[in-house]
Amino acid sequence: MYKLQPFILNLVNPFGTNHSVTTQRTNAYLEITYLGITGMAEAGLPPKKQNCYFTDYNDIEVFFKIFQSIKPLEKYDGFDQFKQTPYFKLEDGEAKDFLNSQLSILDQIPNDPIHLASKSLFECALIDWYCKKTNKSISQFISNENNEKLKIPNKRNFYTISLLENIDEVISQLDVGLPYTPNIKIKVGGDLEYIRNVLIRVYDKIIKDNHNFNGLLSIDCNSSWQPETALKFLDILNTELIQIKPYLYMIEQPFPLNFDKELWYIVKEKYQEQKIEIYADESIKTQQDVIELQKVVTGVNVKLEKSSGYRGAIANFIKAEELMLKKWVGIMIGSSLIANQAINLLGLATIGGDIDGTLLVEKSCHKVDEQFIWHRANSEFWGMISLK
Repeated sequence: MYKLQPFILNLVNPFGTNHSVTTQRTNAYLEITYLGITGMAEAGLPPKKQNCYFTDYNDIEVFFKIFQSIKPLEKYDGFDQFKQTPYFKLEDGEAKDFLNSQLSILDQIPNDPIHLASKSLFECALIDWYCKKTNKSISQFISNENNEKLKIPNKRNFYTISLLENIDEVISQLDVGLPYTPNIKIKVGGDLEYIRNVLIRVYDKIIKDNHNFNGLLSIDCNSSWQPETALKFLDILNTELIQIKPYLYMIEQPFPLNFDKELWYIVKEKYQEQKIEIYADESIKTQQDVIELQKVVTGVNVKLEKSSGYRGAIANFIKAEELMLKKWVGIMIGSSLIANQAINLLGLATIGGDIDGTLLVEKSCHKVDEQFIWHRANSEFWGMISLK
């Protein structure tokens, strides 16, 4: 009934962050077949990083053995927490019964960080199966409002350029993404001179002589800044990079994974004065994380693999909404399958997300077609995506 296998992805360009550079990724691919219907899912598995990225393919295999050893519970409701919300409305019948029985197995396994990507993989495959069996889209199953918002191109999608020593190589990556979107996410570390140089090169290439430029920039720090780094960058932004400032939408995960929140509250206040958002990314796994970070961020980046699946992602969005935080949908590097999973959440995002895996991975690696449309450079909606 379940078929698990590694999913090898070759990348279009080397992809660098402040802890690794990769040209190939090993993700996990899962199929579940029951009653003649096959659900499928993919989990993105970046290189392990202490307190941040916990899971590789071997860990997924260990999880699968644990899953197989557990018996389902009777009369289980895996969506009980959403009964008073507009999310996850199930139809009575054998599809609902099977979905809940399998979710009861998943939910008996602790939400330890090492298990989150595995739980997301299994849950996404199960929900894909359920929606195929009941002839509805996953975005509609999440909520009708979410589905309707995805039909129109009003969510920005960002393309990511990675952190590499050779800035020429970094800038060349723009050639892949620009036909699809002017919204660019820039991976950086803590070297402010490097950040300054990359931003100037990006500005010169895509903004300086383009009077019709309508894109935004995002800086993804991957937990590499200290408060003084953030404040020094703000000084640079208001002097040497003043021409770039109007285009900078957010700073993503500037703070380490363990940090003094009082100091970062000051940073948040300073950035808010400049109308620049600060989002949490790697720090967001559960609703409790959203609560604990509310004083130092203005938004949260929610990923399926870190949230343990669709239910955890929606729970994080609900909590963010309650706390008046902005919402963003991100993905791990993956094929069109991962992109299709993430697009199902995008209708709930405030501005959009970075669902760019299909541009980062070689075309030969994709198992399925994209379920969404990139509105390209010759369109008035350049940089937006919507459901097909």
